[in-house]
Amino acid sequence: MLKIGDRQLSQKDIFVGVILIVVAIAAVWTMIGAKPKPVVMRPANVPGGLVLQEGGQPGAGYGQFNYPRGIAVDGDGNIYVADSRNHRIQKISGTDGKFLNQFGGLFDAAKLANGDPKKLIGQGPGKLNEPNGVSFGGPDGLIYVVDTWNNRIQEFTTGGKSKKVFTSDDGFFAPRELVVDPAGDIYVADTGHHRIVKFDPSGKQIRSWGAINPKTGASVAGKKLGEFNEPIGLALDKDGNLYIADRLNFRIQVLSPDGQVLRSWPVKGWSKEQIDMEPHLALDQMHGLIYATDGRGKKVYCYHLDGSEVSTIEKDSTGNQLFSVPLGVSVDGSGSLYVVDAGAGKVFKIKGQF
Repeated sequence: MLKIGDRQLSQKDIFVGVILIVVAIAAVWTMIGAKPKPVVMRPANVPGGLVLQEGGQPGAGYGQFNYPRGIAVDGDGNIYVADSRNHRIQKISGTDGKFLNQFGGLFDAAKLANGDPKKLIGQGPGKLNEPNGVSFGGPDGLIYVVDTWNNRIQEFTTGGKSKKVFTSDDGFFAPRELVVDPAGDIYVADTGHHRIVKFDPSGKQIRSWGAINPKTGASVAGKKLGEFNEPIGLALDKDGNLYIADRLNFRIQVLSPDGQVLRSWPVKGWSKEQIDMEPHLALDQMHGLIYATDGRGKKVYCYHLDGSEVSTIEKDSTGNQLFSVPLGVSVDGSGSLYVVDAGAGKVFKIKGQF
């Protein structure tokens, strides 16, 4: 028996009380779950203008972003944003622009791994530490995320369930971007190691490209063609050629599937004077175009695949500056361009430049 004040409570009274508490908690949980999902992407203020949709704002709530970086669009037009400093991926509906889901959460696996790359794949799967690149690919339609400061790659289902975690044989150093080919092979920009690393669909390292110190065998920065200095953005064309934003060499390099340099061209806006420059790439295969961001220059460049310039996107239809710090870019099936503005915490859908 339990006594509260002057009243003696029987086991039945206690049981009924517990049931009522459980029902009350369930009701509150249901009310929270039934809360309408916020609309993130809305039509632009100028109908028929350059910007088709835009949305987002700084913050940590649903549809809010803290220095977002990467972006990808799936076959249904749904948008996945690497909300970097909120340590999560947010999914936004391509139909009505509503927030759909989020996954990730901060977990500093790199610190727990104590510098051992093999330990990284077993620490906190599903958790993220400043994710950057996000991409789709392979026969299973999985989501691939560059978990930058955990120095690893994670595969997720479209519902956000972690499927696999892997890193390079000797460990990454602040990787920034990745791209997946139709066969499921994965290319990663291992930015801090100045190289591109290729993996098979199981996550096994196949090979890498970049300059090597002949004395130590370590990857190093290089200036020659086929060498890199902090590569970031990546894109693949239909022939399997790899386009690389060679950040501190201020150029885009194009490599064949076996690593031969096909061509290279300078990006006029990238320069050593720019601080925190993180250029990303997106390829529009249908129209033969590639987009490159210039975060500190507040621009997005559009090129033909041979490197000839098409246009520069920097102002809206009213002549005002469009971006603050544009970083991640993606192209949907119709050729529309999606741009993540890290500085403003926003996402833009923009008319393709064809």
